[in-house]
Amino acid sequence: MHAIEARGVWKLFGKTEALRGITLSIDSGMNIILGPNGAGKSTLLRCIDGLHRVDHGSIRVNGLDPYTNEGVHEGLSLLTDNYALYDHLTVIDNLRFFGRLYGMPDSDIRIKSKSLLKEVGALEYSDKKVAVLSRGTKQKVAFCRAVLNEPKMILLDEPTAFLDVEASESIRRHLMEKEREGAVVIFVTQKVDEVTRFNANIFIMRNGRIAANVNSAELYRKILKGSIIGIRLARPISASAINNMEGLEYVNSNRATYIRVRIDSPSGVNKALKELMARGALIAGVDYTEPLIEKISFG
Repeated sequence: MHAIEARGVWKLFGKTEALRGITLSIDSGMNIILGPNGAGKSTLLRCIDGLHRVDHGSIRVNGLDPYTNEGVHEGLSLLTDNYALYDHLTVIDNLRFFGRLYGMPDSDIRIKSKSLLKEVGALEYSDKKVAVLSRGTKQKVAFCRAVLNEPKMILLDEPTAFLDVEASESIRRHLMEKEREGAVVIFVTQKVDEVTRFNANIFIMRNGRIAANVNSAELYRKILKGSIIGIRLARPISASAINNMEGLEYVNSNRATYIRVRIDSPSGVNKALKELMARGALIAGVDYTEPLIEKISFG
């Protein structure tokens, strides 16, 4: 029995086919559903949670139908894109309300709430009503709500949307810790860069279907094939010293501090850096232009 299993799942909204024969199985760890807007990612999450009844096929969570069996939700938590918070309540009152729904004692709710809010940089908003918060702060609070009871299965729809770099990294660290503790994490995103921050099982969705199931290494091979990377230099280097470098696409000045190089594989990054260092360059950092998920071929 898989933790999550979908077999031939179709979901229709009127004449729109949101999911078209989805079949997948998930047992543990970090699982990412990657796809463009309209691919059906959020609909799939809601079907797994039991918010939507599938029109054809089946979904089972720990062997149970999530739409008809409430027992599924005892260890499952969903973070949607609408926050699921009460605007007229303060942050701490929201967390107290949901903690009580989860069956947590008030003392545990208080301790856990403060710890989570501090972790994501939102502790100072504890006594503020949700209605006055920014989108980013609401997202932080919604994340705290979703993991308050330490669920064994966490479904997250774009959890780092609208967040600053520090808060986003805090959430990623928290999810990786939950993974190490044995939780099943399903993380939905349309950002390729987000995916490559995890060692994850990756499902690529397009047009309501699973286009591919890959790991992080396989995704990198797809991303970097024929890509152009940017290399920042910690001190200027003469353009003449690198003008015959293989794959060189751009040099920002005669005393270069930034160049772009075309590569064909992940090993091409190491090759380019090694060649630059051999020519006297001091590397400050490497960037790549994140490709749109629509542009990556999975044939």
